[in-house]
Order: sequence, then structure tokens, then C-alpha cells
Amino acid sequence: MTSYFQRYASGEHEAVWRELRALGPVPADLLDDVAAVCAVTMERVAGHVARLAATLPELGFVGVDRALHRPPTDADRRTVAELDEEIGGLPAALAACLQVVGGVSFLGDWAAINLHYQHGPGHTTMPPGPEYPDPLWLCDAALLRCEWEEFQEEPDEDGFFFVVAPDELHKANVSGGSHDVALPDRCADPVLHGVAGRPGTTLVEYLRESIAWGGFPGWSFHRGPAPDALAPLRARPDF
Repeated sequence: MTSYFQRYASGEHEAVWRELRALGPVPADLLDDVAAVCAVTMERVAGHVARLAATLPELGFVGVDRALHRPPTDADRRTVAELDEEIGGLPAALAACLQVVGGVSFLGDWAAINLHYQHGPGHTTMPPGPEYPDPLWLCDAALLRCEWEEFQEEPDEDGFFFVVAPDELHKANVSGGSHDVALPDRCADPVLHGVAGRPGTTLVEYLRESIAWGGFPGWSFHRGPAPDALAPLRARPDF
């Protein structure tokens, strides 16, 4: 039988991920195969993120954070392995994202796409929509460690929800919520809770939409044409 990785490498990206989601908890005999798919997926995501982080400042984007992309270190990768054991299981795609992509923050100001954090007009609507471009933001391994330790000190009866990113409101500097993943979970691709207009979306699906929209997937909800400024950033997802 052809492995998931072989099929993925041959170009069956979306079909493979659909089947991996349908597995539920990944069976032991498929762990290596699924991990290989996750690794190459996140390598491609990391390449897109690096491209966007390098290009955005050239287009007039002014970031809130000094580093738009913080690639993971060996220490980060060790932290993920430790937390996988301590928490009782991390989804394969999430673990790979933390180990391969690292931290991302495209929060900032860029009037050309209606992105406002520190400067700009007040908001008159709620997300989703073009007032909320939903800039890509991904937590790193160190923040997962902090969140897990805080949870251990003050457990929540609803369980542990890892805050992968602030939500669309927080990304616009408005009080809001978060995009999070329920842990532990040994599935391949976890549901990313709290994403406006995308109930049930998974981490890989959200990343695919983000890359398709140049790092600002909130624009996918706009009925009219996308801003011209996004054109040099957008790419067809290859993962």
C-alpha cells in the first residue's frame, strides 16, 4: 500500500490531509508516516512564512513585534518533545508546526490592506470581514511551556486549551478571545477553535487559507476584489 507520505509527495496534498483527519487518534503503525507528512507540510509553511516576513516591510507594513518570524531552535524542539510526553499527546501537525515553523507575528499597521493595530480608524463591525484582516500569528514552543505550567498551577475544569494565537479582535488591538487547540490530543490535524467564520477549521486548513491570502486570511470574507497590495504576497498553497 502506498504510504501517506508518498502520496503527499506526489501532490495529493488535500486528499491526504482529509484522510489523516478522518483517522482520529493516529494509530501506532502510522505514526512515522503521519509525522513525515507533517514535517514536509510545515517545512513548506515555514518557507512561505519566511518569504512573507522578508517581503512585508518592503511593502509598507509596520510590525508591532521586532521579529515577524522566529524560527525554532534546538531547545524549542526539545521542549516540544518533552511537552508531548507531559501533556499526554500533541496533535502531529501542531507538534510539527512548533518544531519547524516556530513563532510568527504579522500584527501591525498597513493601511493598504486595512490593517490597523496602533494607528487607524475605529472598528464598526465584528469579524469576520475586511475590517479584520486576521494577520497570521503562531505561538512558539516557549509559550506552550508557559501556558502548560500556568494550567498545572491553576487547572481549568474545562480542560487545557492551548492558545495558538489571539483572535481577530485581539489582532486588531480590540479586546477579544483566542484561537486555541484542546489538549491532549493525538490526532493528525487539530480543530482550531475560535476562528471567526470558520467553524471546525483545522490548523492545516487555516494555514493553507493564510498563505493563499498572503498572511491575511480575513480578506477571504470580502465579497469584492482583494487589495492590490496583497497580490505580491499571495500564493497557491503547496501543502
